[in-house]
Amino acid sequence: MLLISGCSGQGSAAPTATDLAPPVTPPVVAAASSQSAVVSSAGPSSNQASSPAPAEGSAYPTVDTGPGSPAVSTGPVPPTPGATGAAGTAGCPGVRCLSIAVTGDVLLHPPLVEQARADSPGGQGLDFAPMLAAEKPYVQGADLGICHLETPLAPADGPFAGYPEFSVPPQVLPALVATGYDACSTASNHTLDQGTAGVNRTLDDLDTAGLAHDGSYRTAQDADTPTILTTPHGRVGFISVAYGFNDGPPDQPWQVTILDTDAILAKAHAARAAGADLVVVAVHAGTEYDTEPNSDQVTAARTLLASPDIDLVYGHHAHVVQPLQKINGKWVIYGLGNNIAAQETPVEGTHRGLLVRVTFSQDSTGTWTTSDIAWVPSLQDADPPHRWCSLTAGATCSSPDADAAALAATTEAVNLYGADTDGVHPLETP
Repeated sequence: MLLISGCSGQGSAAPTATDLAPPVTPPVVAAASSQSAVVSSAGPSSNQASSPAPAEGSAYPTVDTGPGSPAVSTGPVPPTPGATGAAGTAGCPGVRCLSIAVTGDVLLHPPLVEQARADSPGGQGLDFAPMLAAEKPYVQGADLGICHLETPLAPADGPFAGYPEFSVPPQVLPALVATGYDACSTASNHTLDQGTAGVNRTLDDLDTAGLAHDGSYRTAQDADTPTILTTPHGRVGFISVAYGFNDGPPDQPWQVTILDTDAILAKAHAARAAGADLVVVAVHAGTEYDTEPNSDQVTAARTLLASPDIDLVYGHHAHVVQPLQKINGKWVIYGLGNNIAAQETPVEGTHRGLLVRVTFSQDSTGTWTTSDIAWVPSLQDADPPHRWCSLTAGATCSSPDADAAALAATTEAVNLYGADTDGVHPLETP
C-alpha cells in the first residue's frame, strides 16, 4: 500500500515502501561531464548530456570514441601515496580522499519566487543566487556537491505554482550551478506533480544547466543506467529514491525510483560493476515534521548499509532536521531538513536545515572508509530576504536569541542517536 503525504502544508502519515523498479543489469561505463564532476552513464542513454572529458589532472582519464559517442573511461589511475585528495579538509589520512556536500529540500514556495524577482535587477527576471550565496564556500569546497530538487520545473515564463502541485521556475538552476552544485536528486513525492511532461522538462533543463541527476527518467534505458559522478579523486555512484508520489502512480513504472531496498541494492551493485568507487543513496522518506526517523527510514538504512556496495545513506522530506547515526561503520543522515523553502505550516523547525560534508578516505589496500563527517546548521528567516545563513559562521541570521535557540535545537536533533560520540562535529568554517 502506498501512503501519500504532502510536502508543503499538510501533515502526513508514515510512508511505506512499494516495489515498482525493474531489475538492473551491469552495463559498460561511459562518461560525460557536469561542472567539476564528470557524469558517467552506461551506454547511449539520454539520462545525462554528453560533455567534455575531465580536466587535466583527473584521476580518471578518458578517450574520445568519435563524434556522437560518449567518452569511455579507461579505468582509475593508481592513487599516489600520501596524496591529499579532498578540497576543504586539513589533510587526507589515506592515499586519496573524496568529499561530498549534501543538502536538503530546494522547495520553491511562492514567497521565494517573489524574492528572486526582487533580487533580479529591475525586478525583470528571477535571481535565486542571493538566497544561496552563503552556501557557496561549503559546497565549492567539496569534491562533489549534491542538492535535492524537490519539485518539477515549469517553462521559463511560467505559469508557476506552489503547493499542492508544484511547478517552479527553472531559473533556480543557474543559481545552483553558481553555488557549486554538481548534481541533484529528483525523486520525491512531488516528482509527478506535472505528469510526464514535467518530469521530462525538468530533466532536459538539468542537462542544459550541466547538473547531473538521478531519481527520475525519460526512458526505461535511462532508469537501468547507473548514474556515476566522476571527480578528480574517485567515482561516486548516485541513487535517488522516494517513498511514493502525491500524483501517482507514474505513467510508466520506471519513471521514478521507488523506495524498495532490493531494487536499490541491485542498482548499487550495478554501479559498482560500472566502476563506482563509492555509492551514495538519497532517500526521500519520513514522517513530515517529525525529528525522529520512522520505521521505514530506519529499516531501509540498516538494510542498505549492511551491503558492501553502499557507503552512505542520506535523506530529506521531513522538512526538519533528523539525526545522524553510524551503522556498520558507515553513516546515515536521516533528514537534512529544508535547504531553501518558505513553508507556511506552523511547525517549529521548518526554517532550519543541514549541510553535511562527508569525507571518504582510501587506504593503501584500496579500501574506502568514512574518515570525517561534519555539519553546518542553517537558518532561513521566514521573512524577506529569505537568505540561507550558517548558524556557525559568526554572522547573525535572525537575532542572537533566535539563532542560539535554532543552533541548540539542531544540535540536539543531529546528536539524538549519539553522532557526536562517534566523531560527527560541526563545521564552523568552509
